[in-house]
Amino acid sequence: MMGLLEAMRQVQEWHRCVTLEDEAFLAGLFKTTAAHVHEVATFYPAFTAKPVGRHRVGLCRGLSCQLKGAPRMAAYAEKKLGVRDGQTSADGRLSFETMECLGACDCAPALTVDDELQGAATEALLDKLAAELK
Repeated sequence: MMGLLEAMRQVQEWHRCVTLEDEAFLAGLFKTTAAHVHEVATFYPAFTAKPVGRHRVGLCRGLSCQLKGAPRMAAYAEKKLGVRDGQTSADGRLSFETMECLGACDCAPALTVDDELQGAATEALLDKLAAELK
């Protein structure tokens, strides 16, 4: 299975999602089952089944992040970015979503942009990102 995750990342980047057709193609390429590829695609928050915006903002909703203010930061992000959780802006430029644990509990509530950890979500960081990403 060496290379499957990287191939999936490339597909996600090209298509802005990993569709069932993409999963079937990757299964053939890596000589595995489509079910296995689907399991991988649904396990990692980096992969989505529906197209996302050119820039994808993710906020962790794991327990540590919940305790450190993720719900409040999610509400602020929706307001500041102008897009609701799980949605993409009308121009297709920006998506925002809360995600399962991002594995960055030390900087809770963890925030990512295009799958790169930005650190702890704060109003100042979200203000800065909103200006840069619009």
